[in-house]
Parts: sequence; C-alpha cells; structure tokens
Amino acid sequence: MKTNNKITKTLSLAIVLAMIIPSFSFASGKVSKEETVYVNLDEKGVPMEKTSSIWLHSDTSLGKVKDESILKEIKNVKGEEEPKIDGDKIIWETDEKDIFYQGKSNKDLPIDVEVKYYLNDKEVDPKDIAGKSGRIKINLEVKNKDSHVISMKNGKQKTLYTPFVTVAVMNMPLDKFKNVNINSGKLVSDGNNQVITYVALPGVKESLNINKGDIDIPDSLEVKADVTDFEMSPIVITTTSEIPEIDDISGTEDLDELIDGIEKIKEASEKLSEATGKLYEGQISLSGGIDEFVNGVGKVNTGASVLKDGTKQLKDGVDASYKGSQEINKGAGALAQGADKLGKGTQQLADGTKKNRKGVNQLSNGLNQLDGKVKGMPEQTKKLDDGMKGVVDNTAKIQKGQEDLTNGLGNAAEGLEKIKAGKQKELKVIEMLLEGMDGLDTAVEGLKKAPGVSGIAEKIGEGLQKQRMALEGLKDSSNQLIVGVEEVEKGIKQAQAASEQLSTGLGEVNKGQKQISGGISQLNTGSKELSRATSKLNEGGEQLAKGSIELNEGASQANNGTKQLSNGSKELSNGAGKLTNGLGQLDNGAGQLYTGADALSKGTDELSNGGMKLKDGSNQLKDGTKELDEGMKKFHKEGISEISKRIDESDLDIDTIMDTKDKLINLSKEYNSFTGTSEEMESSVKFVMKTEQIKGEEKKEELDIEDKKEEKGGFINWLKNLFKKEK
Repeated sequence: MKTNNKITKTLSLAIVLAMIIPSFSFASGKVSKEETVYVNLDEKGVPMEKTSSIWLHSDTSLGKVKDESILKEIKNVKGEEEPKIDGDKIIWETDEKDIFYQGKSNKDLPIDVEVKYYLNDKEVDPKDIAGKSGRIKINLEVKNKDSHVISMKNGKQKTLYTPFVTVAVMNMPLDKFKNVNINSGKLVSDGNNQVITYVALPGVKESLNINKGDIDIPDSLEVKADVTDFEMSPIVITTTSEIPEIDDISGTEDLDELIDGIEKIKEASEKLSEATGKLYEGQISLSGGIDEFVNGVGKVNTGASVLKDGTKQLKDGVDASYKGSQEINKGAGALAQGADKLGKGTQQLADGTKKNRKGVNQLSNGLNQLDGKVKGMPEQTKKLDDGMKGVVDNTAKIQKGQEDLTNGLGNAAEGLEKIKAGKQKELKVIEMLLEGMDGLDTAVEGLKKAPGVSGIAEKIGEGLQKQRMALEGLKDSSNQLIVGVEEVEKGIKQAQAASEQLSTGLGEVNKGQKQISGGISQLNTGSKELSRATSKLNEGGEQLAKGSIELNEGASQANNGTKQLSNGSKELSNGAGKLTNGLGQLDNGAGQLYTGADALSKGTDELSNGGMKLKDGSNQLKDGTKELDEGMKKFHKEGISEISKRIDESDLDIDTIMDTKDKLINLSKEYNSFTGTSEEMESSVKFVMKTEQIKGEEKKEELDIEDKKEEKGGFINWLKNLFKKEK
C-alpha cells in the first residue's frame, strides 16, 4: 500500500505533539532518581562547567540504597549522610525518604548549543558588541548528537536520534530592544520586558524523514531587533528526553488500532478544550480572590508597623529598667559590705564590754572588802599606835595607790565618754540607713508595677522589711547602750569623787599617824570620815557594776542587730543581683522581640509588594488562559479534528511510521540518566543550561543550582516554574 503524503505529515505532526505535551508519574513504592544537569555556557554556547544535582526519593524510608554514577566531588547538599564510594558504585544509608547530592562531570552533552551574533548584518564576537547600538540579529541553534543505528521490522536499518524536547528563553528589556521579530516560538511582553520562548525538537526531522514542506519545524531561532547600548542577559535552555508513552498509539499493529487511538485523542482533545474553558472561568475567580488578598495584606502591613513601634517602646522601657536595677544592685552590694563592717565593730564592742564588766566586778569586790576593813578602823586605832611606824609606810603606799585609782577612774570616765560619742554617731548612721530604707521601699513599690518582676519585687520588699526591723532594733539597743554608758559614767564620777575623798582621808590619816602624839581622838575622827567615804565608794562601785551589765546587754543587742542587718543586706544584694539578671534576660528578650517585629514589618511590606505583583501576574494569567482557551478550541477544530478526518478518509500503510515511533519511544525510555543510574531505580534526567550575560563590565553569571523540591507536576510544571524564574 502506498504512503499518502498528507497522512504521513499528519501522523508525524501527531507524534511531534505527543513529544511536547508530556505527562509522567513514577510507580509507588520504588526508589526514583531525578537528575538535573546544570551547565554553564559561554556567550556562544560552549560548555564551561557541568554540575549534576541528584534527588533520590521513596514513599518510605530509603534505608540502604545503591546508586551508580561517574560523578566526581560528590557531596550531600541537604543532610549529614556520607556516601560510601567504590568506583562508580555509591551507597547511601538513611532513615529519610530523600537524598539530595551533587557532583561534577566532564562527560560530553548529548546536544550542542550554538549562538551567533550579528550587528548591522555582520557577524561579531559577543564580547565586542557590549554597549553598541544598531540592528542586531541573534541566531540560536540546537543540534542532537545522540544518534543510533536501529534495525527496523522491515529488515532495513535506520539512523534515529534520541528525542529531546528543548526550550530556550530569552529576555529583552523594552528600554534597549525595539521592533523585535522572531521566526519561531512565542514573544510575550509585560510592559517592561519582552520574553521569547522557543521550543526545539533536535533530530526529530531526521528520525521521521520530515521534509520542510511537510511540517515547518524551524531548525533554529532567529531574533532581530533594534538595540540601544547592547547588553544581553543569560539565555536559559532546558532539555529533557522524557516523552509520554501513549497507550492508544504505542505498539499499534494495524490500522484499526491506530484509528481507534486517533479517535481517543480526538475525544481527549474535546475534553481538554472544555477544561481550558473552565480554567479560564476559574482564573477569573482567582483574580478576584487575589484582589481581596492584596487588600488583606495591606491591613496586615499596617498592623505590623504598629507592632514594630510598640516593641520599640517596650525595648526602651525594659532597657531603662535594666540599667536602674544595675544601680540598685551596686547600692545593695555597698550596703551589704557596710553592714558586714558594722557587725564586726559591734562584735568588738561586745567583747570590750565583757572585759569591762569583769574589771568593774573586781573593782566592786575590792571596794566591798575595803569598806569592811575601814568600818573596823576606829576599834583598831589603839592597835595602830603599836605598829604606827609600819602603818605610816603602808598608808603612804595606799595613798599613792588611791591616787592611781582616782586617775584610772578619770581615764575610765573619758573612755566611756568616747564610747557614748561613738554610739551617738552610730545612732546617726542607723537613722540615715532608715531614711535610705524609705527610698528603697519606694523603688520596690515601683518595681512591683513592672510586668514580669512583681515576684522578685515582693522578695526584695520582704528583705528590706527585715533590714528595717534590724536597724530599728539596733537603734533601740544603741539608745539603751547610751543610757547605760551615761549611768556607768555617773557611777565612775561618783567613785572618782569618793576616791579623791579617800585619798584626802588617807593623807589625813598619814598626817595623824605622823602626829600620833597629837592624839588618838583625831585618828578616830579621821577613821570615821574614812568609813563614810568608803561607803560612798562602795555604792559607786555597785552602780558601776550595774552600768557595766547594762552596757554588756546593750552591746549584745547591738551585735545581734548588726547580724540581722548584715544578713538582710546580703539577701538584699542577692535579690538585687537576681533582679538585674532577670531584667537583663528581659532586655535581651525585648531586643529579640523588636528585631522580630522589625523583620515582620519588612516581610509584610515585601508581601504587600509581592501581592501587587501577584495581582498583576494573575491579570496576565487571566489573559493567557483566555488565549489558551481560544487556542485550544482552534487546536481541536483545525488540528485534532482534521487529523481524525484525514485518517478516516485515508488509505494508508503506516507500519514503518509506527515502527519508527515505537523505536523513538524506546530511545526516550532508555535515555534516563546522564552520569549513570542503578537498574533497580526509576530514573529521569533533564538539562538546564545558561549562557553568560553580555555587559560592558564583564561579570560571570553562575547558573543557580537550587535544591530540588518534591514536585509532582512533571515536566510542564517544571517548565512553567522555569519561565517564572527568568524575568
């Protein structure tokens, strides 16, 4: 049966359309491997560096997974797992469902990219035209190098090329490029930029023996434009070998099955045409929803700004509280040190009063004994006459000792006067401390009102109350001690007066002894006076003993009070330190809160700007879906329906064409990796290439290699995302 030329062109067109409208999915439960080869090209399309990014994925934990690859410099880009590498064998062990790794390769690409530049109809080096103006022409050509000699069913051999779908994207800003014309592809303008999208199928014409008159698939992209100050952003080229296996066409053995397959494509085209209409309606609804979203984001942005101002005020307030607490902490520390020194002083005072009390008791006992002896002196005057010579000497010694005692009592009186003056100064210090406690009470009341520190303020208040009680106790004891000292001072002065009288009496006695011949009566009179004086001295000694007891008790109370003051001041110092630390943490937290609020404000501002861009994009997408709907209807009416009609009217032997189609599908399936893969895996590969930009000041543009995310939408969604990134 002879081949009908129209049917040949129609079937070839159907195969070509199948290649550029793919849909894939991996079987559940198996390990899948997706390889993306990122290639940096120079301005003319010559490869400079190739980096493969690998994603191993499973619906369950990968466990121990064996992979094969010729990659070098392999590194895990999203985990801590280290691979075991043995030649081309790579073993990963992980509990995760995904492994992402990268490596370098020197392997030749299956396709070649060539870019030529012409200025005013003369070919030029791209580096030489930066900043120049005129009529520019750019020619982009993609060539398939992956050819195979295949044995066909009819016994003949045929050269077929692995089918690659290649998409190239160029961006030409309106401020530099005018009157842009292209020989193929799509030109879209957003008001600032003109984006050219070109789809190429390198090697398909050769594989299907398609002549230029059969189907017009341009071998290259040609762009012409008027340019001012020429510069060129990178050209992005993507390539994949993945094409769908259409069950209704693949493996067709006779004409009836082929016709059934074409009819099913027709039915699917009708449904797709209806779906694009619904897509357009849905996009209109989405556009309205985005308007509401943009309005809501504006309100959120306003609230974020208010939050930022509020957290700034909070941060300033907490910072001031923190600095104040540091001053309190310093003052509390100084108070604790002063109280400790005061405690040591009062302890020394208590020890001194104990020694003083002991000495006064000894003095009182001696005076009692002296009083008893002096009372019997009148009766002993007669005996004194016999031992008068010895008594005269002894009396002289007693007189001298009495003078020393009088001087000692005078010194004791001066010492007590100094003690009283010191206690009066100490009392003034205590009163000053009590006045300072009033200021601390006011500060604590202020702290109780600060949020988050009321508990600490309560503890500080309790500590201050203990300090106040201790100081008031110390004040009372100091007053009592001063009263006691005054009483002792009175007794000493009385004892001093009595001692002076005793000294005078002893002088008289001594004179009487010397003038014993003058009469015993004078001695008797002197002894009576001595008896009265010793009684008074004895009374003074008893009062001195009583005063020393009171002095000792007062000193003990002062010592106890200063201990309470010292302990309380230490608690105050500790509490102030905790308050300072707490306010320091609160200050840090307030700073972090302000930083977060500032970031939120900036983020909502960016979100608001992004919302406006999203609104603009949605409007453009609405226009695009409308155009898609119209184009799909035209495609169904003038394309698929026409194919179905011509198939119905034809008398065609399509064995060779279908055999070629099946071989191309097999080649597509077999090309599932660039650098190698394990037989147990379901693999796929695509290439993302990017030329260097052309500018007056040369800057190398590295191809951004991003971590792949789990995408279920196949090549079409990947293609859409690619177009979104390049603007």
